[in-house]
Order: sequence, then C-alpha cells, then structure tokens
Amino acid sequence: MQLIAAGIFVSLVLSCSAAISGPFIFWGQEKIFDLQPQALVDNAAREQPLTQLYKDAKAILIFVRNSTSRLQGTKYPKFQNLVKSNAWTYLPQRSLCAEPYGYNANIEVVNLTGNSEEDDAALLTGYNDALTIYGKGQVLGILANREEEAHYLAKREAAKGEEAASTTVSTPTGLETESNQVYIAEGNKAVLVLSTPPELKLGNETLLLEEHNKHITFDYQRSKAYGRLSITFMPNGEKCTLRFKFSLLRGTWILRNVEVEYREIKAVLPAIGNDYTLPSAPLGFSYRCSSERLLFITPNKNDTRISLTLNDYQVQPWLSGRNKFGDVYDCVGFTSVPILSGLFVVALLLGILFIGITAMLSMQSPNRFESASSRSKPLTFTISE
Repeated sequence: MQLIAAGIFVSLVLSCSAAISGPFIFWGQEKIFDLQPQALVDNAAREQPLTQLYKDAKAILIFVRNSTSRLQGTKYPKFQNLVKSNAWTYLPQRSLCAEPYGYNANIEVVNLTGNSEEDDAALLTGYNDALTIYGKGQVLGILANREEEAHYLAKREAAKGEEAASTTVSTPTGLETESNQVYIAEGNKAVLVLSTPPELKLGNETLLLEEHNKHITFDYQRSKAYGRLSITFMPNGEKCTLRFKFSLLRGTWILRNVEVEYREIKAVLPAIGNDYTLPSAPLGFSYRCSSERLLFITPNKNDTRISLTLNDYQVQPWLSGRNKFGDVYDCVGFTSVPILSGLFVVALLLGILFIGITAMLSMQSPNRFESASSRSKPLTFTISE
C-alpha cells in the first residue's frame, strides 16, 4: 500500500509554477504561530515572517487540491492526525502576501486527485517521505487549492482613451520585445505597463528601449520609506538600467524620479510635475494615465540633456504578490476640455442674465402726469370772417 501511495506521490509532483489560492493550512514548523492574522499592519509586516518561514525550512511541500469544497476531518483522518501532531495554522485569505517560490530551493508541488482516500494517503506518505530525507521539524507543509481562474498580469489591449478599472497582464518570460511592454518585479512586488517602449534621449541620441531582461526587481528600503523598481534593457546589445524610485508617506506612494545607468552615464532624472500631478495613489491602488506622457529630465541645464518619456502607462508598486492591478487612480483632473466648455457656456448665460437684470433695474417711471381737467377740456377753434 505504501508503494502505491509513493507511486501516486511521485506521479503527481509538478513544477513549482502552480497557481494556488486559499484558504491555506500550514504545518510542520514552530514559527508557523507567527503567521496568525494581524490587524492594522502594513503588507511588509505580514510578508516578513512568511518569507522568513520559507527560508528557514529545508524543504517545502505544497499540496494542491482540485476541489474547493470544505475539508472534513472524517474524510481525511490521516491528515487530521498529521496536522494535530505538528505546529499548524489556518490562513483563510484567498492569496498569500508572499509565495514560497524563490525563497527555497527545495520545493515540491503535489496535485491531489480529488478522491478523499487517495488524497489522505498522498498527504501522509508524501510528508513522511520528506521527513525521512530532511529530518523532523525541517519540512514545511502547505495545503492549498488550485486557482480556478489564473488572472495573471497580461498586456493591456484596450483602445487608447478607454478607461479601465483594472488591468491584467501576463508574466513575462525570457527577453521581451516591443509587443509586450510589461515589467513585473519578481514575486509580483511591483508592475509597470506601457503601450509603447520607453524613449531615452541622450543629447542628440535617441534610444527606443524595446528589449529588456526578464530579471526585474523591486527593492523596498523600509527604513528610508522608498522602493525601487529596477529594469535592465539591452539597446543595441548594451546594458541600460532604469531604477524608478517610489516614495512612501502616510500610506500613499508617489513616483518622483528615475536613475539611468548607461555606459559611463549615471544620472538621476526627476519627474516633471508636482505632488498633485506626479503618479501617486494609496497603497493597494494603481495609477494610470493615457492622456499625458510622463517626462523625466535632467534638472541642471548645463549638463548633457538626458530625458526619459513614458506614454500611456499604468503602474503600481508594493503589489504584494497579487496578480492583478488594484483600483485605479487616473490622471484626468477636474479641468478637462468638456468641463471647461460647460463652465464657459454657464458663464455666458450668467452674463446675459446679469445684463438683463441690470437693464430692468435701470428703467424709471415718469414723475409728471397730465391733470384730469386738461384731458377733459374740449378743443375749440376760432373762425374769423
């Protein structure tokens, strides 16, 4: 029976790229108790104990159920006893703020068939086999559900000017070209989507940054309250790195500048605008602008003119492992052309009304009238002979 279960286990092991969703059951390590739900803390505070748990484990086993039905202990008695004999916790959320991929080299994903008896045996056998190899207390077990609809971040194909509340993009693989201007940091920590490649001008030279390396990172400097989205492009076979800096203040992020590193050039280009016009939004929200371009330019006019232009963009740092954009903040302000036209018409009508009222108030009635006797006096004529 153990050989059959082991065969099922081996046949169900897949690559670590499986899409999983909650709720989750973690078991096997004492530090699991640090994962208890916490209220009123930011995403970084939730992410740190989870990533540390992944790193401390010598191996991670992820069991993925094909069913989203309630997990009943009577149908999974072996698994129930396994969990009760270890430290464990239950996470009710749909997704994790940080997935284990990339934090541990020994990860195995096991697809469960859906039959409770076979699944129960596969859970117990698979975990015990891992304990034999790595030792007791060194294996982290995770039970999750299969993501029914994998909403991976995919390239926006909406027409220009169409306002979308959220946008999905596909995870980039390999070296990307102009057909896919989607830049996702490892671990889905940040994302930038453009309709056209970034345009970098170095004096009289113009570079269209079409191809980029798939290794994109988002560095969060928590003590300094900023994060950097780093993207490496390969124009003409040469390395060009852009590091977009996002400041974080009172729960709101703002894109302030970009660091350009190309050949011997290393410059910081501030974004043109102010705190009201620069891309910004609360944490968990994205920012999109299709009507205006975002321009970064050298502040000192005496230096070589360097500029970077982004067109029709949507950006969100601190994505926290989610696979789609948050709700959108847009660059369309109050004083748009239709609103200005309406205000002009209203002002014109108010002007006409004011002139009419003024004319009516300036009218005066006569202060002298003819007497009644003069009106009744007969008209006489004198005829001379």
